[in-house]
Formats: sequence, structure tokens, C-alpha cells
Amino acid sequence: MLSGPAAAQEADFHLTYHVERTPSGQLSIDACGAAVVAAAESAGLTAGTQSVAGKLVTVSGGQAGEGAFTVQCIAVEDMTVSVVQGIDYRSDKGALGDFADQAYEAITDAIE
Repeated sequence: MLSGPAAAQEADFHLTYHVERTPSGQLSIDACGAAVVAAAESAGLTAGTQSVAGKLVTVSGGQAGEGAFTVQCIAVEDMTVSVVQGIDYRSDKGALGDFADQAYEAITDAIE
């Protein structure tokens, strides 16, 4: 039985990744996080939110046995930086990679 780094090296997974910088006047970190939570609920995924007021909103969750996602909405000077990651527990893109694309689209749709 493998554990720790050895197990991670042997496991197949697929990462879908998006990064976007948006002027904070067009997209706040709170609006960014809310868009992701709504997208997760629509997709039937579990999602939890953590935040550091005015600096960071993190939304993460997934689907048991299928994969996980993490989205960070970060305030950097006058920009909102969104980092979207979907990890499928398989060697090709699956449901969580597709959700990462949907979350990214939800964020871009929330831009005013």
C-alpha cells in the first residue's frame, strides 16, 4: 500500500486551471466567490467558503470519489485575481474539470 508522496505519484489525475485578472471595480472578490458558489450549487457539488475580509475569498468542494475544486478570488491592488482549479481523480478531464470551466465562465459572466 502506498501513502503520502508515493501514492500521489502513482495516482492518475487531471488538472484544469484558469487564471483571470479583472479590475476590482468590475468584479469584487465577494461577487467572484458568490458566482462560484451559485455555479457549484447548480452543478450539484458541495462547496464551502472561507474568507479574509477585503483580501481573499476561497470556495472549495467537489464530489466524493470524483475530484475536487478550489477557487481563490484575491484582491491585489485594484484588481481581482481569480484562480480556478478542478482536479479529476482520473487521467483525463472529467466532471470537476468541466466544473472548473463552468466556474470560470460564471466568474467572467459576473463581471460588470
